Amino acid sequence: MVEGVGASEIRSMMTEGVLSPSRALGQNFLTDPNISEKIAHLAAETGCRNSLEIGPGLGSLTVFLAGYFDRVVAIDLDRYVIDPLHAVLRRRDITNVEVVHADALNDDIGEYLEPDKDYVLAANLPYNVASHLIVKVLERYPMVGRLVFMVQHEVGQRICATVSSKDYSALSVKVRYFGDPRVVMKVPPSVFVPKPKVNSVVVLIDRCRERNVSTSEYNQIFALVRTGFSHRRQMLRRSLQSFGGEKLLEAAGLDPTLRAENLDVEDWIHLGKVALLESIV
Repeated sequence: MVEGVGASEIRSMMTEGVLSPSRALGQNFLTDPNISEKIAHLAAETGCRNSLEIGPGLGSLTVFLAGYFDRVVAIDLDRYVIDPLHAVLRRRDITNVEVVHADALNDDIGEYLEPDKDYVLAANLPYNVASHLIVKVLERYPMVGRLVFMVQHEVGQRICATVSSKDYSALSVKVRYFGDPRVVMKVPPSVFVPKPKVNSVVVLIDRCRERNVSTSEYNQIFALVRTGFSHRRQMLRRSLQSFGGEKLLEAAGLDPTLRAENLDVEDWIHLGKVALLESIV
């Protein structure tokens, strides 16, 4: 059984001046090996043999992923964690982790993934960029079939929100277009260094089958979604006036008095396809 990276080891590295958590990068190091092991176990349930980790930090999750997967690609933006992370792995004789210094949000992380292999994303994501990273992985890297990640509780609620709920948003629709999200674990602030001011959750997304949607239809669908949710208190006949408003909704067989939060992902897909088919836009 691999030795977890606990609070004492993390605080020791911080005391020795190896590094300090970066507030700008939203760094909060997980200190509970039990939680790290549970996340790694959830990631490995599919039987996939390759893992992508974004924001490994000091290796709290990485060391357990290395035990479950043949290959782990660990990408971190912070150059100051690279050497300490290598040291954590060496102390445990872990050799199947490729540590990459790169910007997962802005760089093409596909260059570090083998295109003919399947991957699972497992991550304790920086809170300030978590939703953008998840959308990027879902949109651009279909080889990632399962995503298991920790985020701020509020972000997790929006990701997993269901139609007509108060947290249902454009982000909820985008995620549900690609897969089935659910909260699988709640995580208190007490298991992080430094301790955040908010609670966290672990979210699991299993990618759904590829949809029969063209690129032009996809762009149209989410142009409608963005516009609809930017005026979420308005009825769709008004918020979507620039796309045809009531005429578009009637052509799609949808009630013009509904609001954006009342349409599920299938409704939005249908609406986008009708918009192109009817040449209303």
